[in-house]
Amino acid sequence: MTGIITRTRNAFRAFTRAFSGYDITGGSGRWPAAYALHAPITQQLAAGRLASRKISHQSENNSLIASIIQHAVTAIVADGPTVRAAHPDADINANLQRAWNSFFQDCSVEGGTSLGGYLSRVARGFYVDGESFTQLVTDPVTMQLKLRILTADQVDSAKTIPSLGMTGDMPMIVAGVEFDATGRRVAFWVLPTPPDSPWASVEPPVRISALDICHVVEPHFPGVPRGISPLTAVAPLAMELDNCIDAAVVKLRTTCLVGMVVRDPNGEMAFDESTDPASLYLEPGATLRLPPGADVSFPPTSEMNTVPEVLSHIERLISAGAGVPAFMATGDFGAINYSAGKLGLATFQRRVKAIQQNHIVAQLLNPIWDRIVLLEVLSGRMRAPDFESHPERYAATFLFPGWPAIDELKKAKADTLAVAAKLRSRQEIISEGGRDPADVDAEIEADPFAADDLSASAGGIASQNETENENA
Repeated sequence: MTGIITRTRNAFRAFTRAFSGYDITGGSGRWPAAYALHAPITQQLAAGRLASRKISHQSENNSLIASIIQHAVTAIVADGPTVRAAHPDADINANLQRAWNSFFQDCSVEGGTSLGGYLSRVARGFYVDGESFTQLVTDPVTMQLKLRILTADQVDSAKTIPSLGMTGDMPMIVAGVEFDATGRRVAFWVLPTPPDSPWASVEPPVRISALDICHVVEPHFPGVPRGISPLTAVAPLAMELDNCIDAAVVKLRTTCLVGMVVRDPNGEMAFDESTDPASLYLEPGATLRLPPGADVSFPPTSEMNTVPEVLSHIERLISAGAGVPAFMATGDFGAINYSAGKLGLATFQRRVKAIQQNHIVAQLLNPIWDRIVLLEVLSGRMRAPDFESHPERYAATFLFPGWPAIDELKKAKADTLAVAAKLRSRQEIISEGGRDPADVDAEIEADPFAADDLSASAGGIASQNETENENA
């Protein structure tokens, strides 16, 4: 019976492909049978951990992948974000700021790690594993928040228990992630120690509430509970790049060797002690004398003029797939001009900002801030009479360090003109640089050298053209 059903299904699929009218269905035979994701969720769960291990190896051995990860992590995190509390009471804001500053300096359970360094580990896990897990731990003595980073393998991907729809109270567990009847994540099943550590425990996974686990992930398909590295698509090409470079190096070494063929068309060459074939070799500055009629030829060597172009093209493909400008990943700044570099950086900055806000802030920093505020209130360190009635007042905005301008003068002129034309505000421009406008205003107010005519001077500078600036 099973065989009949299988043959019927295959026949129906073949009929669909043959009469669909679209080449993409495979009717022409150009498409390989395996060139399709028939079950994206299942296939991603099966490939995610293996992809993580391979990309982890490349991150330590492939120079281009290591450069891509390094530049992406640095761009996303830099030295860490600053926070701007939204509460209208200045005293409460000051208390929250002090609590945040204390947490920022030492946030990890291991100790000695600032939040900037911790977020770098999170961002690196996002690129290597496709996800990062953080456990929120409360110190029972100080009632302060500490963070424990979990490896992707610690969330037991083998822990899968389907609910089968038999009861509404029975949870469904997929790859270590537990869902309730409504599809909401309620818990994670975590191994006590990383499976690859020398002291790995053999204890079964422990259920930890989703309120205490922050999962930084970018799902590629609806319903996928786990992540996969964004470098998965370019990892095979990166491996081929290594093979090409190795082959090119071998070719260079082979080309440096001098091979010679001595021919005697008339067969009159007499070998003696001075013309022993074993002693015929070339060296710099040497003169080799052969008998009359002997001919010397060298084996042809293939040209390598196109090898740099091929390698550069592969590097550009890998960088484009990873979302990092090729000139930044390869360090080849001589191949671009100002406009191309600015366009490439603008695209990269948009991607970085998306990761910062959609994943780092939404999935990690907001839960961390909420837990810090809650602990400050529950411990009595901060008086918050409106905490329950107006929880929105205890939200926060996170400001990441801004990007340095390629041309400082052009950037300053553009900002000045935009503010003068009322197209942008000072607050927006200052926030782009990762600073709190209130702090900037306070610093300007306290600066004894701040003059009232600075705005007029700035307006005069903005009205200058490039020729005047160059002459000055």
